[in-house]
Amino acid sequence: MMDRRTFLKSAGVKGITAMTASVVGTEILAAGDISGDMLSEALERKVKANRLPEDLNMLVDDISLLSKPRNLTVACYTFPNYHVSALHNKIYGPNWTEYNLVRSARPWFSGHAQPRGPLLGELDESKPETWEKYNELCKQSGIDVLIWDWYWYNNEPCLHEALENGFLRASNKNDVKFACMWTNHPWYVLYPTAMTNGHNVYPPSFRPADSSLKECWQSLSYIISRYCHLENYWRIDDKPVICIWDPNRLEKMIGMSQTKQLFAELVGFAKKLGHKGLHFHSSGFYSPNSKEVGYNTAGSYNPFTWVADNYQPKNVELPDYGIAAADVAFKLWPKHHHDFDIPYLPSLSPGWDSTPRYIPPLVRPDKPNRDTWPGCVILEGENPASFKALVQAAFAYLNKHKDVPPILTIACFNEWTEGHYLLPDNRFGYGMLDALAEALGKGDNHLLHGK
Repeated sequence: MMDRRTFLKSAGVKGITAMTASVVGTEILAAGDISGDMLSEALERKVKANRLPEDLNMLVDDISLLSKPRNLTVACYTFPNYHVSALHNKIYGPNWTEYNLVRSARPWFSGHAQPRGPLLGELDESKPETWEKYNELCKQSGIDVLIWDWYWYNNEPCLHEALENGFLRASNKNDVKFACMWTNHPWYVLYPTAMTNGHNVYPPSFRPADSSLKECWQSLSYIISRYCHLENYWRIDDKPVICIWDPNRLEKMIGMSQTKQLFAELVGFAKKLGHKGLHFHSSGFYSPNSKEVGYNTAGSYNPFTWVADNYQPKNVELPDYGIAAADVAFKLWPKHHHDFDIPYLPSLSPGWDSTPRYIPPLVRPDKPNRDTWPGCVILEGENPASFKALVQAAFAYLNKHKDVPPILTIACFNEWTEGHYLLPDNRFGYGMLDALAEALGKGDNHLLHGK
């Protein structure tokens, strides 16, 4: 639906025939390679798709790889839109937050787990006391870093109240490190809007900072000068980490040569301020020019939408989380490690369901087609056990690839309206945080809740 939370759509796999919904997209055969009899036989056998947690040990081969890597860093993205902000006061009027969408979500089908409410209540994330609680949960569960989505519109920071007034003023802020993800996409009107022609619209309301080289410099130098000197700012090899949401868009907007110039000047600026340099991480859309520009590492933000588009046939309306998780860990990560010119950090998520931001399609066709209905990715069957196995699969990836820094990223800590969050909810309680903690060797984490 929106640039910020989706990966580039695949152009489609030419000449393929998806087998059957029971296979849920992980077993796809080339039509030219099989006869009708062979396909019928395969359908009759109902080839079993790999799934987490059931098939983790088999997929890994060497189970010793499932141990937590030495010096592991767990970094979790954070979406700062659950507080009153100047941005939304302009768009919607006073006091609107995305909790409005969380609260008003409704099921689209029988068994659809909506609405999903925060177990701890609709906490104001611009308050220090909220982050004192959240930082405590991070420390208990093994989250080392919060990577904040960071916005710049109309020549000034936006949605910065949670970071500035909340997290950075919490008494225990040094228990959790933080970094900024320069989120270079237009800001969209998130509230679903139906037009008189029957189409739904999510119009952009503000242009991002990458509209000009000048604004790129102003906004990124602001991050460096405002945050990178702080004691709890995240550093890799003693270099402050700057995450970039969409490198391809940046190159398109200001040009390749100016992007290289921008990065070089930012590194020089950081050195003048006493830093050893900068570590640039590509968070969302990998660019083939990443190494030349100066990126150090790459990731996928939330890889599940990419996996759904590339590995799940369109007749599977609701991809299964456990099967998609196996595809993420044992198809997507190895592919990106092989294809990318810079180290790829394993990226994972506890789920995905962005229906709180959509208007449901009016018609569900008799012949399933995910592009028609639901028209977005809804993962079915998320659960703490599968998420724990995905975390362990990330351990195996890092232990196998010693050229990759021992870092994994999780999207997201608090992204309620996209259905990927670790905070306790009315569905699993503290289950996702506990699953992460158990994978990290904190087996008694569940005993800490309420203390």
